[in-house]
Amino acid sequence: MNTLTHGQQLDKIYQSLAILNVIELDQVMQEIIDLRRKKLPTVLTHNETELLKKINASAPSVIQKRYNFLVKKKTNEIIDEDEYQELLELTSYMENLGIKRLEYLLEFGKLKNISLDEVIEQLQLKPRLYVA
Repeated sequence: MNTLTHGQQLDKIYQSLAILNVIELDQVMQEIIDLRRKKLPTVLTHNETELLKKINASAPSVIQKRYNFLVKKKTNEIIDEDEYQELLELTSYMENLGIKRLEYLLEFGKLKNISLDEVIEQLQLKPRLYVA
């Protein structure tokens, strides 16, 4: 049965850390910092909140519906020339939304001092595909 006090447990941890070389100690320190960050409450600044709104924004539903409709027509090969031109324009619009989203994600990462991959992981984002 483990009867060590909290203080004794900390002493054992410190003793274990004392035998590590500098590289190992740096690795442990980074893990401790990451663990601490996960335990802190998430409080967003105004800028972070606004960026999250932009990151999560999508095309207006009327545009998204029209885009989906035209993609389906193209897939079924029943699209006329005017609709195809409209689809090209909407595809460009959707791609620009994706580019802006990526820019906002990068900006969010800079504010949080984390990589894009970490932002995507933390926000549990899934890719949005706009393929015509």
